[in-house]
Amino acid sequence: MEIDESETNPGAASFNPGSVCNLACVTCGPSASTRWQRELGLPVTPGNPRKLDQTIIDRVRQLNGIVLGGGEPMLNLSTETLLQNLNADQWVSVHFNGTVLPKQSFLDKSSQIKNIKYVFSLDGIGERFEYLRWPAQWDQVVQNVLWLFENAPDNVEFGLNVTISQLSQYYQDEIVDWVNQTIPHNKQGKSTHISYNQAGNILRQKYLDDLDKKRNLNWRKTFPLAIDSIS
Repeated sequence: MEIDESETNPGAASFNPGSVCNLACVTCGPSASTRWQRELGLPVTPGNPRKLDQTIIDRVRQLNGIVLGGGEPMLNLSTETLLQNLNADQWVSVHFNGTVLPKQSFLDKSSQIKNIKYVFSLDGIGERFEYLRWPAQWDQVVQNVLWLFENAPDNVEFGLNVTISQLSQYYQDEIVDWVNQTIPHNKQGKSTHISYNQAGNILRQKYLDDLDKKRNLNWRKTFPLAIDSIS
């Protein structure tokens, strides 16, 4: 558990509650995911504490805003602990992978924050999403997103955080169209915001081919427009 204060945005920081995660995403790795650790046969990061050191709480309460990440924040118990200790006038952005619904207690605590956003990490739709965010199931994630749209407190805004990789870069219109059709705004009419991360040219054909053998997938079939961009 650690705080990473922003150098470019004073008063803002991200909080990493731990590496507990149920996905092994193509552009991720073992440092941020216990699922990846298991996939690679590495020692799994132990523990999932709920308690936070008071120095972390005190420092976070001095900030203007905080991004709650992971791992998957809904699987890391300290996420809710931190939310409970924030000031009502701080801005908060919670990044979900969409596979795990928050508990009612988390929703209740969210209602006490004036400026809070639930951000879904979705890099594509359908089978492209399932490839990039393996082994998540697209239909289940959509069901969870729609449930949150209906059941999250009215003050919660929504957003997407899209990681653009060599595979997904040609298919961004699909995810934008999906947002516009499915969750264009929250119940108060505030538009769903889409932000982007650039993964860079980190993927190689051998890496993807090796993944496909283990996962019985086919990146060339799933992302035909990306074939020539990956060496």
